[in-house]
Amino acid sequence: MWRRNLRRKPGNSAREVARFTPRSNALEIKIAGAGLIGRMLGWHFLRRGDDVIVYEKDDEFEPTSAAYVSASMLAPQSERPESDATVWQMAIESLRIWPEWLEGLNVPYGMDGSIVVAHPGDESLLRKFESSLKRHKVGAFRNLTRVEIRELEPALADRFDHGILLELEGWLDNRSLLNELGSRCGTVNYNHSVSPHELNADLVLDCRGVGSDDPELRGVRGEVIRLHAPTVHLSRPVRLLHPRYRLYVSPRCRDQYVIGATQLESEFRGAVTVQSALELLTAAYTIHDGFEEAEIVELKAGLRPAYPDNTPRVTWRNGVLSVNGLYRHGFLIAPAVVGAVSKEVRKLFAYS
Repeated sequence: MWRRNLRRKPGNSAREVARFTPRSNALEIKIAGAGLIGRMLGWHFLRRGDDVIVYEKDDEFEPTSAAYVSASMLAPQSERPESDATVWQMAIESLRIWPEWLEGLNVPYGMDGSIVVAHPGDESLLRKFESSLKRHKVGAFRNLTRVEIRELEPALADRFDHGILLELEGWLDNRSLLNELGSRCGTVNYNHSVSPHELNADLVLDCRGVGSDDPELRGVRGEVIRLHAPTVHLSRPVRLLHPRYRLYVSPRCRDQYVIGATQLESEFRGAVTVQSALELLTAAYTIHDGFEEAEIVELKAGLRPAYPDNTPRVTWRNGVLSVNGLYRHGFLIAPAVVGAVSKEVRKLFAYS
């Protein structure tokens, strides 16, 4: 579990560095992996005054990380029925932090909740979802009538009679965040694949996601479509409950939307399949007919790193601090993960 892993001791090399590094000096930190968590940790330690170098195997303009593909919804309530209490606590902690960080980074975001809907023939799924929320003691949600849906998201009112507003949820612009962090996380060496255990620094962080050599890690495939739909006007994430899948629509600036639903226990790195594309596009059209005339901007697939319990881990592996397994919760829990890493490093180097 998360907390138990944090108690593991660093390897001999990290302990020796900590013993002889003056507390008043900036640390030399090297990070393998410039996905979401690698960039966020680089940004965090650079702000503290440390010297940070990040190594990334991808080209700067052809990223393949899960964070680049992600719909980046902040959805603790939606995810609670399928995640454990640890992830829930990390999510709630992160929600308190995100607004200040995103404002400081000038990243578009919304924290006005999300709406869960189902077509009239599938409304039993709404009741089942509500029961699951209550069973997991998830508060801050309320049922919506057609009139209330129209007040919140007029574009949905013609298709749905009932819905659920999840008041704690929101979204952020993942690519805007990655771009901002990329210019504020230290020196980033792209097209540079490294083995973290071959790097020499006061502190080495392994944030390579599915590129890690951790034998317990697996990749979980996700597929999304980006659409430009100027006749669709949604300000909140929308989840459609369906007997076969849960489709989500996450808004972006300039009339763009990220559509996704698929989660496959597969490490296939190929392009989006025809079956997935058809299901995503068909379901999107059933939410709003404006998606029929939308332009397909992009179809992307990515692999989320996950451990067997789908819970993130911060662990010492032969003197390297490994930060991995954020699964599909990366953006949701990233601030809490940064805080946990910072706590571990403070304990090791005894800095304030």
